[in-house]
Amino acid sequence: MRKLLSLILLSPLLVGAFEFTAKVVGVTDGDTITVLRQSTQHKIRLMHIDAPEGHQAFGVKSKQALSNKVFGKVVTIRWAEHDRYKRILDEVYISKRHINAEMVTEGMAWHYKQYSKDKGIAQSELKARAAKTGLWADKNAIAPWDFRRGGAVKQPNNPAANNAVFVTATGKKYHREGCRFLSKSKIPIPLQRAIKAYGACSKCAPPTK
Repeated sequence: MRKLLSLILLSPLLVGAFEFTAKVVGVTDGDTITVLRQSTQHKIRLMHIDAPEGHQAFGVKSKQALSNKVFGKVVTIRWAEHDRYKRILDEVYISKRHINAEMVTEGMAWHYKQYSKDKGIAQSELKARAAKTGLWADKNAIAPWDFRRGGAVKQPNNPAANNAVFVTATGKKYHREGCRFLSKSKIPIPLQRAIKAYGACSKCAPPTK
């Protein structure tokens, strides 16, 4: 009976929105956590936001920021659906603190505009950008959805945008824009030249052909 009740409570086909509390037992990255509820673990994907990938610039800092906020704590989950990976899509709260919004306000995640029209979080991102908070300290920060596609965002004031790869004065690897292993002396070069003269960075995984 208990197992049946649990399935009912966690079925998006049976409820439109559902709220429960659970303890955070894992943080995957800046927008994904694992919670423990009634001896069952659930993967939680924070709605409205998209955090840098783990091997992307600022990915580690984003994960650590979320971990500092929620790991080991009891949070309130306000959930309405699953995503295609069967993760619960939700709003995460600690008391009145909206953790999803905090991550964007502090420049630790992007507003995921493709899937969210939340005006409050959109405004939080604009303020973080203007203040160069967190990841916005990098004027050429690459959105996680572009990074996952393996493409570079074209910047009108960036003559190297179409090259999309960078090297340093002393390094032996070439990198994507925004890679945490790039130093301030990053030098843009054509991809084909980079392939011939340098190895590809294993962390940011730039194009190899």
